Amino acid sequence: MSEVSVPGRRDTSVEARSRAQGLNIGWTVFSYLLSGMAAYGLIGWLIGRAVGVSMLFPIGMLVGLAISLGFVIWRYGRPAGLGQQESPAGLGQQDSTASAGEDNDTKTGMSAAASRRASHRRGIPREEKSR
Repeated sequence: MSEVSVPGRRDTSVEARSRAQGLNIGWTVFSYLLSGMAAYGLIGWLIGRAVGVSMLFPIGMLVGLAISLGFVIWRYGRPAGLGQQESPAGLGQQDSTASAGEDNDTKTGMSAAASRRASHRRGIPREEKSR
């Protein structure tokens, strides 16, 4: 059952929280890209000024953008099971940090806690435990 929005009242529906979390991730990605370009552009400008090569500024900005884009893809764009070793039968092996007593996902081999953390990083709302 969805909640009805009332003027003057904060919308606390799942959809509203999901939109807000998506905006948060979008601004985070934007800031990573911008700060990477600024930081490496500054480094390129300083080195270019010291050695007299003016092309190091735009090269530094492009390198910063590439590094930032790689970091964003690594952090937000990977599927949950990427990086897990595959056994010859094609089933994911357990994470080396997971203890034998933990509840592991049979598809990815990730512990339940690691799966929740990975989902949270990609903006997927956490499921409530039902016992």
